[in-house]
Amino acid sequence: MYEPLILIVGAADTGRAPLAAALLRRHLMNHSIPARVESAGVLGHDDDPASPDALTVAEHMALDLSAHRARSLSDHLVEEAILLLAIDSGAARVARLRFPQAAARIHTLGELAGRNRDIPDPFKMQIGPWLVYAREIDQMLQQALPRILAFLPEPSAPFAEPGTENREPTRVTTLLSGRSAPLVAEERRAAAERTAHLLDLMTRIPGIVAWNAAREQIEAAIALAQAHPADATDQITAYCALLRAALTLTPSDPGAAHLAALRDAIVRLEQPVGTNDVSDLSARLGGWTSLN
Repeated sequence: MYEPLILIVGAADTGRAPLAAALLRRHLMNHSIPARVESAGVLGHDDDPASPDALTVAEHMALDLSAHRARSLSDHLVEEAILLLAIDSGAARVARLRFPQAAARIHTLGELAGRNRDIPDPFKMQIGPWLVYAREIDQMLQQALPRILAFLPEPSAPFAEPGTENREPTRVTTLLSGRSAPLVAEERRAAAERTAHLLDLMTRIPGIVAWNAAREQIEAAIALAQAHPADATDQITAYCALLRAALTLTPSDPGAAHLAALRDAIVRLEQPVGTNDVSDLSARLGGWTSLN
């Protein structure tokens, strides 16, 4: 069975990165999410074991890093990974410089956790700071989980090869004219796709993501779509206003019906929005609170 690869990118791949990989692996296993989580470094410490302090901290957190061996970030790993999650902005910067073709898949843990924060490297520090930073990494991984999950492919859909993020934006064929509709910006399409996938995941696995975190991602996708109209005929501003109204009407503990309705509405952001789309969503808002 195919399992997509999430790659944690660190400096030497002997401390924070393998710890973060083990912690994220445990979070995904707890939710029965099929994905591989591995780590690599940008400093070239190939075959080095995890540092003694990292081994001790891992043991405190019921993790086992005894079999870990460091490896360098390589072309093969970058090509295979659907997400390269850098442990700090320095590692992300190096990765983007070396692999510019994968820049859209390289994100820092702080970015996905919604925090302007890099976890310091506790190398040569005492065990106390190691424990503090390891727990903070775990907390940030939990905060970042909704955005991490959004990178995973749909279970029922064929996997799109990594490295195709620079493809031409989606064209929507207009049946009446036979001509291509206006192009949708790739960042708008990708954000809508990830958010729709997250909502689908929440529908299938209740409780996997806190609603507050999911709502933040939905709001970000709406704002991004509104900032990237396809052309003057794209009714995106009116549609986004209705989407925000739908969010306001959605309960703080939404059930499957609300999540599915939001997903259907968000998917529409992947294409230019027409007058009929605005009318349909407006009509659906009338019964939004009665969805169950």
